[in-house]
Amino acid sequence: MPNVMRIGIIAAAFIAASGSVALAQKKPKLTAEDFIFEHVSCTGAPNEIRIIVSGVKKDAGIVTADLFPNDEDGFLHRRGRIDQVTFAAKAPMTKFCIQAPEAGLFAMSAYHDLNANEKFDKTGIGLPAEPWGISNNPKVMFAPPPVEKALFEVGEGKTPHINIDLN
Repeated sequence: MPNVMRIGIIAAAFIAASGSVALAQKKPKLTAEDFIFEHVSCTGAPNEIRIIVSGVKKDAGIVTADLFPNDEDGFLHRRGRIDQVTFAAKAPMTKFCIQAPEAGLFAMSAYHDLNANEKFDKTGIGLPAEPWGISNNPKVMFAPPPVEKALFEVGEGKTPHINIDLN
């Protein structure tokens, strides 16, 4: 069997298995009260975004989150990132805040850096080796979602509550 086909079959099996596990484990719906928490990163500054990363399996490593503008070309790329924050992982949810530079539409990604090497590790065939997620938790199949599926609004007088479920 050609290598390309073999890699494709392995990738499809991995994605299908990941989806089955996610469906089997119903995650509790977060409420507004869940976003009332204290963290050193939460200062009440203008354009503050309150984030809960759920699905953190253990208190090991770090959780890293990236903030992106409404720009398809830079979404999920280092060059397009506005800000990055990193905090100690806390199971089952890691909670923190990040400040957007201004009001507008933004997107986020997060991953649990299990070995705290400050890199998003991938397998030999390029699949994620560490749990990851994107704001609005869009369904991801064979390619990253477009930025519009991950966008949320930051504006005066409202603090966005973002939950990112790790895959």
